[in-house]
Amino acid sequence: MADEKTPDEGAAEKAGQWVAELAEKVMVNGVGPIRGSATWAEDRLSRRQGADYRAPGDDERRSPQDMKDDIDAVVARLIKESVAAAGAQGFITGLGGLLTAGVTIPANVAASFAVNMRMAGAIAHLRGWDIRDPHARTVAMMLAIGMSTQHVLAAFGVKAGQKFGEQMIKKIPITMIRAINKKAGTHLVAKYGTQRAAITLAKGIPILGGLVGGAVDAGATAVIGRATDKAMRGDTLRAEEPK
Repeated sequence: MADEKTPDEGAAEKAGQWVAELAEKVMVNGVGPIRGSATWAEDRLSRRQGADYRAPGDDERRSPQDMKDDIDAVVARLIKESVAAAGAQGFITGLGGLLTAGVTIPANVAASFAVNMRMAGAIAHLRGWDIRDPHARTVAMMLAIGMSTQHVLAAFGVKAGQKFGEQMIKKIPITMIRAINKKAGTHLVAKYGTQRAAITLAKGIPILGGLVGGAVDAGATAVIGRATDKAMRGDTLRAEEPK
């Protein structure tokens, strides 16, 4: 039949749905020891500002632009903490049962996504995006799984050189978000099993496997953090992609 999906299309759709649900769970509510993105970001911002801190919704809270120096410092800290978490294989793998994928993605990989999604959501929040909105959350999610800024922009129909911002993407009908999420699923299906193949083999060797996996996850998280911050600031320059 014409509307039948190929195995790859079905896997991509399933992966896209799973990763979107994981993004909502991690960014909005948190999962296991991982707190929600906004809660985590606000905690770090309050530590930075001390008595000058004002919570979201407070009439005296300054805009992200007026808090730029503080936010820049907090974003750098969030990335540093996320890199440390991504490199801690015991911490990441310990999330396993909480992140059942329903697709062929091992628990440690899913947990790495969770760490990166919390980071991406926290950066988006501090840069003034509302991660409770599915449009904004989808952008952060796509960046968190390692999609380049260019692929994210293209998915939302943003042309090169345009200023990328939350108000622009909110014009996209919510019915299109599912199709965009499928693009994320396609990315996962295409990428998994190639780059990760060497890591999977290495993990058959005690100690070496942990070192290889931890180093790759930590390095990817650092790159994703920088790329996410550029995108959330509206920077459409070419972003680095995880190796």
